Amino acid sequence: MRFVSFLSSFYAAWRDYPAASGTVLGNRYVVQEVVGQGSYGLTYKCVDRTSGSLVAVKQARPSKGRYGKHMLEREAMILKALPHPRFPAFIEWFTGKGNAYLAMSFLQGDTFEDLIFELGHKYGERECLRITRQLLELVMYTHAKGYVHLDLRIPNVLVKNGEIYLIDFGLARKIGEPAPNHVHVRNGSGRRGTASRQFKAAEETSDLLDIGHFMLFLLYSAYVPEKNAEPSEERSWQDELALSGELKTVIERLLELQEPYSGSAEFMKELESLSRHTKFQ
Repeated sequence: MRFVSFLSSFYAAWRDYPAASGTVLGNRYVVQEVVGQGSYGLTYKCVDRTSGSLVAVKQARPSKGRYGKHMLEREAMILKALPHPRFPAFIEWFTGKGNAYLAMSFLQGDTFEDLIFELGHKYGERECLRITRQLLELVMYTHAKGYVHLDLRIPNVLVKNGEIYLIDFGLARKIGEPAPNHVHVRNGSGRRGTASRQFKAAEETSDLLDIGHFMLFLLYSAYVPEKNAEPSEERSWQDELALSGELKTVIERLLELQEPYSGSAEFMKELESLSRHTKFQ
């Protein structure tokens, strides 16, 4: 059984091997490099031979079969429904050699994952609140259009010239839409099966929970462990981070450790109130 499992994994990895630099997709997009590899898709930075501009082209992972194509087609539909200058703009959906692709505008900038872990940026409370407010404006636009992002992680939030951009709507759904836990797919052997995974509830509070974790990543960037702390000693973020009481309460509400916010509008009111506080100006 181990050998069969190994062969299955090897075959999936072989099928999902990214396209090489110089490959032309859809007779239009010339691959420059791979810029992302997610659960359901491979994302390339490409040059559009028609316009000469940089674009992002996302390919459904071949090993995911119909399920991968289904997820990518959903993402294309959602991008069409969310036209915003700080979101990727839908260009086209196309297929080729049995693969499905989504072409969209390429948003340049640094992700907060790169800024924190590669470039060593550190963020205090004031900066954290400023960034969170910008991010929340984008999230509120999404919510107002009837969708939730459901993947608000530091690799999916970009910054360029002080402006925040949001990418990767691959897990987004309509508010209240049931999770696509059971989708019939056809695997590499041609056999039908069921793809299943845990999805977040399509509610505003799911995005707010993600924002709480996003804020903690920013704040931990400036964290310096105590010199006398025992390596094996487990401490909560409330104990490790020297936060003001106001900000600690905000994050606890986002993480549902206290009464949670009813939605993004209530959270925005809280941020606006904090921004008027002298210590956060």
